[in-house]
Amino acid sequence: MTKATAACLLGSVLVGGLMSAWASSATAKPSADIVRAAATSVVRVTAEGCPGGQGSRVGSGFIWPDPSTVVTALHVVADCRSVTVDYVEAGVQRRAQASKSLRRADLALLAVENPPAVPALSETAEAAEQEELAAIGLPLNVRNWQETYGSRALNVKKLSDILNDASRRQIENLGAPAINLEIFRLTAVVKPGSSGGPVINARGAVVGVVDGGLDGGASSLNWAVPAHLLQELVASGASGADVGLGPAAETVFAFSVPETAQAAAQVNRDMTCGGRNYFHLATRSLNEIVDSLQTPGTLDDPQGFVQVVAALAAVVPENDLAALGFDLFVDSETGATVAVPETMPLSDGDGFCVAESQQGDIALIFQGLVFNPAVTNVDFVSNQFVFNVSQGLGFANCQADPSFSQVMPHARVDGLLARRFAALCYHLPSGEQAYNFVAHLGRLNSYLGIVAVNGEFYDTGVGGDPDITRDWAAAALAVIISTYQI
Repeated sequence: MTKATAACLLGSVLVGGLMSAWASSATAKPSADIVRAAATSVVRVTAEGCPGGQGSRVGSGFIWPDPSTVVTALHVVADCRSVTVDYVEAGVQRRAQASKSLRRADLALLAVENPPAVPALSETAEAAEQEELAAIGLPLNVRNWQETYGSRALNVKKLSDILNDASRRQIENLGAPAINLEIFRLTAVVKPGSSGGPVINARGAVVGVVDGGLDGGASSLNWAVPAHLLQELVASGASGADVGLGPAAETVFAFSVPETAQAAAQVNRDMTCGGRNYFHLATRSLNEIVDSLQTPGTLDDPQGFVQVVAALAAVVPENDLAALGFDLFVDSETGATVAVPETMPLSDGDGFCVAESQQGDIALIFQGLVFNPAVTNVDFVSNQFVFNVSQGLGFANCQADPSFSQVMPHARVDGLLARRFAALCYHLPSGEQAYNFVAHLGRLNSYLGIVAVNGEFYDTGVGGDPDITRDWAAAALAVIISTYQI
């Protein structure tokens, strides 16, 4: 094998059983016209003179219940000296001040000075489980609004349902929002700076307010506050946003304004490859990822995960393994988080996203596909993925490794279905063997396939090249981590 692993993978013999568990129908998602109409009422909220290192924060908001007031997340404006509302569609800015706050729900209502004639999003509704929704905001201080499609995840009712120990401590120390707050979780991760934006349904009714994004907005732990709490916000006796959250509102939640172009480039590292958009969420070490996997519902197979890590720890020093870094990218369609080894540059290659090792013939390859359920199904799409990439590698006679393979997909807490397996394949051009980890992920009519390819089978493991072995460990872990809800 050569470094030309840009279009690769296993034989279709390994795919099967996905369709029996895959969702086959969906509620209609908000149309482009509905989203565009709602977006006229979405604003950028900039707070200045805030406690913390940056001093400025940027979030989103929306006009509700009438043109003179704007809803946003409390952590965006908490304890700041001045607030500006930018009506991006109208091209005007206005000064505002917090007139009401609801600390337990992280909500604030802003009174706008001399508001322009922009309509309010006056209709509200309740989101049903698995209902297709759209979150609208102005993330990462971008010029124009952006929408993120997802659905209401299953089995999440309260904030405590999704917090691991570290996140719980963060919120308890901050004192807001309430640990037992009623929330719903979005299946798609919204970008930092979207806090305070509306979540709408197919009718354009507001069903929630974007919140979450712990760790300064770099965590995939997003949720929405149900729209019915807006009435409690209006009735709240708490006036203003001087609520004593202090610098923690910035370090825990809010997206701060990058001070330099270099800092902005570091924040915004999105990637488009294989015809799909991927949002760069964060860079994390294996230790940090393992800590995040303590969140209830994220680790579906703790014993299997420990088994994989133990096997890799036998060939990679423990400290080196723990320090492995991963860039976390969020797929714009499925909402899945794809882990990419930090040492393996990511590029667009012939319809696939490809991350290749600089040490040897090790690669991580993934591809997103959208299909029409009325014409085809996920079994066919999965087979198409593995067939297309196997053509590039010339793999044959692949045998699944039962030690690391799932027979059937499992449903994650966020509604995404995932299946992972490993296989030893025969590489026809070289006559050598290659070991591969594979993951299938998806929901409804959107699919994501990921594979880690080890073309250095005889140079990894005990007695092998330590640098190549370390990159292989990172690629293998990347596939497995990507099947978890991180």
